[in-house]
Formats: sequence, structure tokens, C-alpha cells
Amino acid sequence: MPITMQSTAASAKSAKLRAHALFGGLGSEVIDRLAACANIKKVASGTTIFLKDDPGTGLFAVSEGVVKISVPSKDGREAVLNLVYAGEVFGEIALLDGRTRTADATAMTDCELIVVDRRDFTALVRDDPKIALAMIGLLCARLRWASQQFEEVVFLNLPGRLAKLLGRLGVKSASDGPHKLSITQRELSQLTNSSRESINKQLQIWARLKWLRLERGGIVVLAPDAIAAIAAAGTEREMA
Repeated sequence: MPITMQSTAASAKSAKLRAHALFGGLGSEVIDRLAACANIKKVASGTTIFLKDDPGTGLFAVSEGVVKISVPSKDGREAVLNLVYAGEVFGEIALLDGRTRTADATAMTDCELIVVDRRDFTALVRDDPKIALAMIGLLCARLRWASQQFEEVVFLNLPGRLAKLLGRLGVKSASDGPHKLSITQRELSQLTNSSRESINKQLQIWARLKWLRLERGGIVVLAPDAIAAIAAAGTEREMA
């Protein structure tokens, strides 16, 4: 590749890393080092990025699109653990401990990913404490999220769990206008530990109130403030 093309590609990667929530605050020198060992990968919707028990060869950062993290069962069922959006990363567990992948990763939409090889990334972590601290912060955020999700499953009723989930998936204020989430009712049920039928019933209630609109392959949130109020109330379920 000519030097000018290499320079342009490196600049493009640096720009994407600066725009990313995890890497943007690391400083120009660190970002340029990351860019030197990163690759930009375009992935079509429905593509399997990696499977559970695959070797953990690198870290993935999402710059565009949505990635589903899930675990399959032996009888063909699937448990959705998380949805990863632009500005977030995945694959960090196997990256850091050197073991195999703990879940499947699948592109839910057309995606653009920043991929950093494990050998390059671990060398950078050893050399620069900023990267190590960023990864520690990421792991702490994962633990907090898992703890919060468990608490919601145990203590909150379905409207509360669903409203909080929609908030985490990116529902903002009414001033942002209608907001479409590309997620199925089945995936919402898995993320809230409930049945698809219960999710459909609750969504239909909110649809009649004009809080959202159901569409094929997703929902359009029309009244995010109303749903945020349900989430803030955090209604506890009745315990037997």
C-alpha cells in the first residue's frame, strides 16, 4: 500500500477511536498507538462475529450498529445477555484472561467494528496505565450492570423492568423525537427474564396509551418521558 494511503487509513482509524466512548479520553499518543494495530471491519446484519468457546483473539469496539451477545442451549434455545451499541465494546473477558469466548456475538444490524488483536492490546496495557484503567473501569461497569439486572429481576414487576431496559437501550427525552429500537419482543423477554406473551401484553398497553408504536423487528418510542417515569418509580413486585 502506498505511504499516502497508509497515512489516510491510520488517520481514519484514529478518528474513529477518538469518537469512541471508551478510547476517546486516552489522549492522542495512546490513540495513535491503538490505531496502528487496529483494523476496521464491516459486518453485515445476521453475521456471526464469534461463537462461545472460540479463541479470544481480540477486542471489538462498535463504531456503528448493534451487536447481540447471547448464550445457546443444547436444545437450540438462546439466552440474550446484552445488546452492544455504538460507543461500546465487547469481547473483553477473553481478551484479558486469554481463555475462550464466554458467549456468541451476532450482528443485529449492519455494523462497523474496530478490532484490536489480543497480543497488540495486552502489550499496550502493560505499557500504558491509562488503557489498563480504562479496562478496569469497563469491567466495573459490567459488574454494576449485572448486579443491577439481577436486582431488577428479583424486586421489580414487569413494567418496571421493561421501562428500565428501554432506558438502557437508548430511550432519551421527548425532545429527541420518536426513537426506534431494533429489538424483537422475544429479545426483550429474554433480557427481562419474562415470557414473550407478557412482554407483548405490556407493550400493547403502552401502545394504546400512545407511548410507543409496534413495528416489524422493533418498536418506536413516542413518549420516552412517560416510560422513564415508570422506570424511575421502580415499582416492586409483590413477594409471596
